[in-house]
Amino acid sequence: MKKTLLLISIISFGLLSSNTALAATAKIGPCAEAVCVDYFKKYKKYARLGYTDAMFTLGEMYYFGHGTDKNVKKALKQYKNAAKYGSVKGQYKAGILFLNEEDVKDIDDGIKYLKKAARNNYVNASLVLGMIYFSKDYFEQDHAEADKWLAKAYEKGHKKAPEFVERMKATEGYDAANFPELMTAIADNPIAIVKAPEKTSATQVAKQPSNKSKMEVITVYGTLPELFDAQLLSLRGAYPEKYAKATGSNIVGNTCQKSIACGMTFDGDYERLANHFMGHHAVVAHKREGIGW
Repeated sequence: MKKTLLLISIISFGLLSSNTALAATAKIGPCAEAVCVDYFKKYKKYARLGYTDAMFTLGEMYYFGHGTDKNVKKALKQYKNAAKYGSVKGQYKAGILFLNEEDVKDIDDGIKYLKKAARNNYVNASLVLGMIYFSKDYFEQDHAEADKWLAKAYEKGHKKAPEFVERMKATEGYDAANFPELMTAIADNPIAIVKAPEKTSATQVAKQPSNKSKMEVITVYGTLPELFDAQLLSLRGAYPEKYAKATGSNIVGNTCQKSIACGMTFDGDYERLANHFMGHHAVVAHKREGIGW
């Protein structure tokens, strides 16, 4: 039986104001309290009205059992609905579920959805595809496909791409000649492996003045209810994507910076992925060297 990716997507929320960028993150987890049930009902209503962000967040609620019973099949349905109406993060999460979850497992569909997300410039999808094709867990190892997707992730500046490339080089049978696009991308725009920044507490606010502008960047770690309220407020002032006319553009959905709900692969997920493909010894050695994830 093919191995599965050990990935868990975490929901995050980004809020932007006119002169200050606020990035707030929180995790959705199991919750049966009345307040969680109430939020679940609200998101279910907005999802039915055709809001893609509501569909995606509802999928997260089903996946983690937040305000409802955990139900992977219903979660997948919501991710697919969001993907259908232009959500790149919905495409990505649907692909991950198709690869991970035995109840809905379909490798071909998983790859199909990941490729949709990658072609719409969702860089995490490009990196995951490159990892999949470099491994032998899903298909015969395909260096040409791995080269294409890893190069795309590198060109888009994925900070985790250099770390995976280093692990590739440590594997038996690795040959740089098999990855011409990736080698070109690295030569054209080398990305340094940077140590992870010090972690902040849930109540800490970090201020960093931008070198490129006078805009002050403030990172705030808020509560999940506050973030839900912010997203629901934004939905009330927006038109449902389900009823929007197609523009003919290849740009699908919003970027993470412009979207309140944003499915991403965070550090812990990448570590599990690297562990899966490169072996536990690689992760341990990497940590021993003091290099951040």
